Amino acid sequence: MSASRKRKRLGQHFLVDTQVIDEILMLIRPQINQTLVEIGPGRGALTSHLIRYPAELHAIEIDPGLVQELQKLFSRDALTIHHVDALKFDYSSVKREDQRLRIVGNLPYSISTPLMLHLIKFTDIIEDTCFMVQYEVAERLTAKCGTSHYGRLTVCVTRAFEVETVFHVEPDAFSPPPEVRSSVIVMRPKPLLALDEDSERLFSELVRLAFGKRRKTLRNSLNGVIDVAMFQETGIDASLRAENLNVEDYIELAKCAVARDSGSKTKVLTHHD
Repeated sequence: MSASRKRKRLGQHFLVDTQVIDEILMLIRPQINQTLVEIGPGRGALTSHLIRYPAELHAIEIDPGLVQELQKLFSRDALTIHHVDALKFDYSSVKREDQRLRIVGNLPYSISTPLMLHLIKFTDIIEDTCFMVQYEVAERLTAKCGTSHYGRLTVCVTRAFEVETVFHVEPDAFSPPPEVRSSVIVMRPKPLLALDEDSERLFSELVRLAFGKRRKTLRNSLNGVIDVAMFQETGIDASLRAENLNVEDYIELAKCAVARDSGSKTKVLTHHD
């Protein structure tokens, strides 16, 4: 496979506009003793600026050819390169005891959505993130409940992060230019509503089922998991559709279903005793 075809497959569009880079640096403003993690550094356009700040810098790059280029450009003392898939990386492995992580990157379009979901696991060690993403992804992340862009990604990510779109970027800021606009977003962790393991699992399943059949009413899309009594108990209208429920609604349904299941098991055990 040629280098150009491989980069296209990986969704690689390298940021080359110096004005956009300056605007991103103004947002990040790395400070002494902070730990920065750059995802998808590419050829080092942003890295070459980040490396000048008095912060500990890590780079995550999956492309072996780009890893070699970065190794030639930057010394090991200045930059720690992790040749690994960002979707499988354990971000806690680079955290220092006294500092939470600041994560930045021009994300390949192919990984932006799964990466957001992966990072939810690390909200307790993240200070903030600053990402370049596809314009449509930014729309989905910041969509309001009840709108067409509001979906599974919105619910799952905004449960864990406050998301802000800061500015948009035109295709000619990249090489090669993508076919779509991009957006720079900032995400800051917010306190997670505590759920036990079963409720956490069911919350994710309910969101997946509801938006998998978003044209159907909740009564139909969640049939077999949530019954009429559970809708009544939570006060949620079963005739609504997936996009009409906010994060707290999905959490309440999950907790109600788990509590009902636990109660049933208790009754069975009591009966046999």
